[in-house]
Amino acid sequence: MGSLLEKIPLSIYPKLVVTFLLVLIPIYALSLQLNESSADNVRSEITKSMQARVHFYLNLLETDFTRTIRLQQEYANDEYLRQLSDFNLIITDIEKNKALTNLLNRIRVLKASSPYIRNVHISIASINRTLSTDQTIDPIDGALFKALAKPVDRLESPFIQQDDKLYISIPYPEITVQGGTHYIIAVEVDKTEIQSAIGLFAEHIQGGAVMVDQKKRWEIVNMPDSAMQPALTELAYELYERNAEDSGIRYIEQSGKKYIVIFEKSASLDSMILTYLPEEVVLGPLQKYRNGIWWLSAVSLIIIAVFSYAIYQLIHQPLRTLVRAFKRVEKGKLDGEIKYKYQDEFSFLYFQFNKMIERLRVLIHEVYEQKYRLQLSELRQLQLQINPHFLYNSFFTLYRMAKMEQLDQVMTFTKSLGHYFQFITRDGVQEVPLIDEIHFVRSYVDIQNVRFGRRIHVDFAELPERWNAMVVPRLIVQPLLENCYKHGLADEDEEGWIKVSYEEDAEIRMLIIAVEDSGGTLNEDHLFKLQYSLKANNKLKEGHGLFNVHRRVQIHYKERGGLRFSRSALGGLKVELLIPLDYEL
Repeated sequence: MGSLLEKIPLSIYPKLVVTFLLVLIPIYALSLQLNESSADNVRSEITKSMQARVHFYLNLLETDFTRTIRLQQEYANDEYLRQLSDFNLIITDIEKNKALTNLLNRIRVLKASSPYIRNVHISIASINRTLSTDQTIDPIDGALFKALAKPVDRLESPFIQQDDKLYISIPYPEITVQGGTHYIIAVEVDKTEIQSAIGLFAEHIQGGAVMVDQKKRWEIVNMPDSAMQPALTELAYELYERNAEDSGIRYIEQSGKKYIVIFEKSASLDSMILTYLPEEVVLGPLQKYRNGIWWLSAVSLIIIAVFSYAIYQLIHQPLRTLVRAFKRVEKGKLDGEIKYKYQDEFSFLYFQFNKMIERLRVLIHEVYEQKYRLQLSELRQLQLQINPHFLYNSFFTLYRMAKMEQLDQVMTFTKSLGHYFQFITRDGVQEVPLIDEIHFVRSYVDIQNVRFGRRIHVDFAELPERWNAMVVPRLIVQPLLENCYKHGLADEDEEGWIKVSYEEDAEIRMLIIAVEDSGGTLNEDHLFKLQYSLKANNKLKEGHGLFNVHRRVQIHYKERGGLRFSRSALGGLKVELLIPLDYEL
């Protein structure tokens, strides 16, 4: 955006306007996108809720009617019903009355088992009577008996439509035999209750529902808008003819309005339930929010224009002065200060600018001085790297071995000595792989082994391969061993031991290189002083190898890592060098 504005040949005012627009336009675009996404999410959640609601109530209907059919089948083998049907000529009147009373009581229980049962009646052909739950015993209606006696495949549809009424019928016997049907247990379905039940499917006062039979024999409607009934019925039969999925979502338009339609088929009831909801009910509030965004955009444009002009008037002149001052600094002129008579934000900027000029003068002087001191420090460090005392001892040892004609040891010693001085005099190299540092330390140990012979033994562990390539500051391990030779074991008359080991501390993410000796001169007071010295860098003894290593590691790893002192299990000092494993240059 900055490079684009730089190429526009305009003053600061139009650039301010363009800048605000470039910032706000993505926000408005994102808001519109979020609005559309919210609309999709709301539509999705509401349709899921409607689907779940339809599925729940449809399961209730199926459960009720399945239980009703099961009870009818149990009643088909009722002993009193069999008495009246098969033995009515041989039983007494008292037994007949008792059987009729018990049958009436049982069908009342059947009616009370479901709110969707309007009436239950049993028609017995042998006595030409129909017992019903309205406490009547009437002659059999021949047309109704004939219709209800037809065998029905209840796996397809349990309902029989007769005289605009729905029945669930259990004839006995169910298969037509000689002599015809003996009796029928019929349940009349309460359409009004089902109508009320499917009305619960809709989640809004403007919604509705319809239950349609697959064979187009009957339908139950509950909707405030009667004009929607033909459209839903037509959609249901279309879904049946196309053998569509058992449940789903459709969108239809009726009288210029869009509707969301949820449908689900019931295999056990051989019917389909469809419920609808106007789309405007779902997305109406979001549409108002979208219109509000456009109004807000128009008002924002006006505010941006006015605000940009005000900013232009407030900052243009002071900013021009500040820009001219920066251009002078860019040319290297550090002698000009800005004077400003008002007490506002620019006065602070001008004050800080003047302080910056003054600070730059000081820093330039300090940089020159620091560079000079750094050069002196590097020269001194190079001089200190070659310890004259160590060099003299090495040449004396070499002289002694040559005089004794120990040629093999001379070859080994000179090779180690050459590697040692080659490493420490390497110019311009501040960091090396850890494996190179360890190889250098081994050369140093080989040299010391020749000097001290069997008096000092070194247990030097192998560096795990996974740490070979780790880059570390140069010359940070050798001073730890040098301290053992010079201080820890210098006054020991008996055999001494030095141990070098490696450990990874996963909790603090550190590689720990431990160097410990068996020197017996370390006391608690000395150990305490060493530990305390690490926390007081300003009081470190200049030139002390251990503290030099500690400070170099701290500086290199930004105050992480360093040395840690403790008593060794060998009896002397244990120095642990902590190197961060997760450090990135």
